[in-house]
Amino acid sequence: MSLDHQHLPSPAPTPSAAPPNPAVGPAMTGAPPDQAAIRTAVENQLLQLSQDLYEMEISAGHVKENRETAVADYMENINKAFINLSNLAGQMTDSVPHQIIENVDRYKNPHVYTRQTITRATGENQYALGRVLGLESFRRQLHDAISSDFPEIPLPERRHQPIKTSQEEDAPQEGGSTMPNGYSVKIEDGAGPDGQNGQSIVNGMSS
Repeated sequence: MSLDHQHLPSPAPTPSAAPPNPAVGPAMTGAPPDQAAIRTAVENQLLQLSQDLYEMEISAGHVKENRETAVADYMENINKAFINLSNLAGQMTDSVPHQIIENVDRYKNPHVYTRQTITRATGENQYALGRVLGLESFRRQLHDAISSDFPEIPLPERRHQPIKTSQEEDAPQEGGSTMPNGYSVKIEDGAGPDGQNGQSIVNGMSS
């Protein structure tokens, strides 16, 4: 079996000479391509290409009777798969991080990388939230202490005010509130210097 020029992808195909894309189907004129459908077609084509490469390797190493043309048949399927992938590449707008490609080349599961990245980002977010809440509690206590012990010292106004949600402004909950990031914050009242009441913010912990 021979492969003529119709089976080989052109390095610079013109729109009129470009082969049709059976994986995606006819595209509507003027309508943006469905990225989810294109992504599914690319994934299916890559899976089929991987399977054809594996079966071609087996057929090349173990030639059986009446299967002399198996390698050529798989080569034709692989060539068609590259043509389809080339057509799909021009329609996709999604991008793959370079780290994912390196993990695939190193035989690492991309899902493990995604899970580790999400876990690390969640931990860093929790750590940053704890620091913000701790600094807010320290600022309130320091402000109350300076105002009580040194009333003659004018304190600067706070440049950044805590953001309150609409639910907090309309109907504040007794003994607690919810910050904009969705974390539950408990406000505890305590006795400040000279009998003044102060407030401290804790995140799920008692002080």
